[in-house]
Amino acid sequence: MIMVIGVMELELALYDNESLKAKRSAVKRIIHRTQNKFNVAMAEVEEQDALDRAVLGCVVVGNDTRFLRSILDKMEDFVESLGLAEVLDAPKTLEHY
Repeated sequence: MIMVIGVMELELALYDNESLKAKRSAVKRIIHRTQNKFNVAMAEVEEQDALDRAVLGCVVVGNDTRFLRSILDKMEDFVESLGLAEVLDAPKTLEHY
């Protein structure tokens, strides 16, 4: 049996945030909605003190590389479609174990 771990780092641009509280609220909504839709692990991993940027780490685990790649691509599109942030970059890595 093979295990595949898919990792994506979502680099986001957040606009119209006048405080860290507003930024954190937007980031929490993005994380919560994405986790509910895709059942993935997510956390803010960089740029915590920047008002206009956020970096989210996302992880999925499975046994089918193509399926996990598809999930990561759909997650990227979903986050963009929420309208809370613009996706600047979304590098993806798949590791086999």
